[in-house]
Amino acid sequence: MKILVVDDHAYNRELLGFILEDHNYEAIYAENGKQALETVLSDTSIALVLMDVMMPVMDGIEATLEIKKHCEDRFLPVLFVTALDDEKNITNCLNAGGDDFVPKPVSESILVAKLQAHKRTKAIYDQVKKVNEELTYHRQLVDREHSIVEHIFENASKRLQTECDNLAIYTSPMSMFNGDLVLSSPSPSGGLYLLVGDFTGHGLAASIGTLPVTEIFFQLVKEQASVGYVATQMNQRLSMLLPCNMFFCAAIAELDHSGKNLTLWLGGMNDVLCKKAGKSVHSISSRHMPLGILSDEEFDDSPELIEMQQGDRLYVYTDGVTEALNTYGEEYGQERLEAFIQSADGDALESIIASVYDFSAQGEQTDDVSIVELYSSELIHRDKGSGEIVEIGADYHSLDSIPWSLSLHLADEDLKRCDVVSQLMAVLSAIKGIEAHQDKVFTIVSELYNNALEHGVLGLDSSMKSDAEGFERYYKLRQEKLENLDGEYIDIRFAFIRAQPNRIELEIIDSGSGFDIEALQHRPGQEEQSHGRGVSLLQQLCSSIQYSSGGRQVNACYDFV
Repeated sequence: MKILVVDDHAYNRELLGFILEDHNYEAIYAENGKQALETVLSDTSIALVLMDVMMPVMDGIEATLEIKKHCEDRFLPVLFVTALDDEKNITNCLNAGGDDFVPKPVSESILVAKLQAHKRTKAIYDQVKKVNEELTYHRQLVDREHSIVEHIFENASKRLQTECDNLAIYTSPMSMFNGDLVLSSPSPSGGLYLLVGDFTGHGLAASIGTLPVTEIFFQLVKEQASVGYVATQMNQRLSMLLPCNMFFCAAIAELDHSGKNLTLWLGGMNDVLCKKAGKSVHSISSRHMPLGILSDEEFDDSPELIEMQQGDRLYVYTDGVTEALNTYGEEYGQERLEAFIQSADGDALESIIASVYDFSAQGEQTDDVSIVELYSSELIHRDKGSGEIVEIGADYHSLDSIPWSLSLHLADEDLKRCDVVSQLMAVLSAIKGIEAHQDKVFTIVSELYNNALEHGVLGLDSSMKSDAEGFERYYKLRQEKLENLDGEYIDIRFAFIRAQPNRIELEIIDSGSGFDIEALQHRPGQEEQSHGRGVSLLQQLCSSIQYSSGGRQVNACYDFV
């Protein structure tokens, strides 16, 4: 350490110099405060100053004030060496910036001990300064990276040039980056695709997964992909990318151009709330796991088909809404949300948000908050810039395929396959314009085929699935019967009819003993127990459906409207 000794008496300077040199310190000297200030400013290697108080030209108090003023960015302790010990002088020295005292006459042991103490403090200061410089550098680096990522996210969200009158969106990230994701886009047929999702956690780590999801969403929307296929593709990509402790809760929906038919896939999300025009509110619960967890073999892409009425409103929201906390640590909760929606008139989104923030008393936000309101009526799309109505899908429904028919005979070995429905859908996907109807057609084909196989050929009774044990027994028995098939069959005939409107006709005949369709049709609610999702669902989706031959044959028709 280089130490500056400041004293107007040569004897005092020499005495302190001898002590310092005996303990391997380097001593340099100044005769007054002005000289001390000039030396300190010209030599940045000085590590400590031993300062006398009473000196000519500039005293120690004034010199210390100037030194501290000009050396704010340096760690430079000033130790006053003085015989003055009254309270006023000590106070003045401290107020001037003095860091310690060494009394005169100087005790060598006390002086050396104090120098060692300040040497340790200097080492700690240097270490903290180095760490602070490193942190400052990394902070600047992170800020730069954040600005780049923010730019990418902002550009990714700007690709949509239209907005829909039927959709209102509110989203508020907890930090700079949002772990919630809300995407919407018009479909080629004039409908509306919607995705509301929530990645595990929040901030940059959570939001990074939104980039691949966004790319998949907009790419598949352009292709008018089915909601189930969108969910499948996102699950595949996220399963590859995400760590095992991260997943994506999501609601994926498509509302057709009429605003009447909604296709919805829910994975790990809160219950979606639907407010009917008559003010009753009912919830739609998630039937699937979040995206990014299950393998392709385990993943279930089947959506729900919901018939909307004019004036119905659908609310999709993330945990940040229901888990908002008040000053007592209570959550806003789904029951409170349902009650508020029940009592609200018309557009309720703004009042819902106000209610949540009033409940939390404007407290600190603990999670990303997102909520959307979807209004059921004929969809209206507008240009974001001009606000003018944009006609989308005007010529989409006029696309025609060549009329064709296809007959299949599935025997024992064919019936054991698990991909029959997907192969049938691959054939139907060649029809131009079917994209907007794929989820409904898939539901019809899978329901009719599975009913023919399980209840017709295999003779299984769905009432077995009334509890968990029965459910397990049902599928064990199903597998046993499949392995022992002998001479059973299912005949399938598809036909694409070009007409007004275009339609698909489907005929399925099985070799089973049939079932009492008349009884089912006169016992509402029983079909859920007897035939999967039921005859009523098929009647809702098909323009016509007719059973014959004691339930062994079914003829169904689906119109492209």
